[in-house]
Amino acid sequence: MKLKDIFKMEMYKNRNNKPYLLVIAILTAMASISTFLGIGMIEGKISVETLLIPLIVFTILGLAVFSLLYPFHLLNADYQNKVISLIFASGVSREKYYFVKISATIISCFIAIVAVLIIPAITFLLVYPSFFVEAMQQIFKEFSFMNITSFLLMTIFSWLAYFVTLTTSVIITKGKVAGIFLFIGFSFAVSIIQSMFQVPIIVSSVLENGNINSLFYENIAFSIFQIIVFALIGLAVLRKQDL
Repeated sequence: MKLKDIFKMEMYKNRNNKPYLLVIAILTAMASISTFLGIGMIEGKISVETLLIPLIVFTILGLAVFSLLYPFHLLNADYQNKVISLIFASGVSREKYYFVKISATIISCFIAIVAVLIIPAITFLLVYPSFFVEAMQQIFKEFSFMNITSFLLMTIFSWLAYFVTLTTSVIITKGKVAGIFLFIGFSFAVSIIQSMFQVPIIVSSVLENGNINSLFYENIAFSIFQIIVFALIGLAVLRKQDL
């Protein structure tokens, strides 16, 4: 089976996952309603503080939980459905499967987040275009092109590191729920190790010299290191796994 065919198969499974499509629809509705109510309050048209605050809290909590459970579900589905051994028996190499699975999961999660946030973003842009323009002008005034580029790269690599670490946790636990707790443990350990490197940089570069790029570069380098380490661990376990 070709790499393209494996990817198409994964994307087909992801976009036909009805329970999570329903969750995405509910989160989209909650985010949209929160936006409309918030704008109504800002404009003084309505007064719904008692409803708006809990709705915003539940929307944020829902997104936080969804950002963990949705990719975990996509990654462990083949283990739970007992089809991963059939996939490998059909001639799909474990290395191809690993990279395709991560790629399909990242793209599916990105589409889901965009679907949830697109209505609030467009609504605010249409209602308050001048605020958006002023905010962008302020960002470009305060930060250089290098600062913005470094921040975007840091965000991308941090996101990749998140998915690679989660994938490794799923592989080690063979898709069991324990994988979530293993991922949390990995994340906690990584944050402790990273903070040991960040503190000297924050003190010497950011606080003393105001050079925020050093912190961005450190985050990028550490994320790349995290990706390599956990990708190697995940691939090594997957190659030897008895399915």
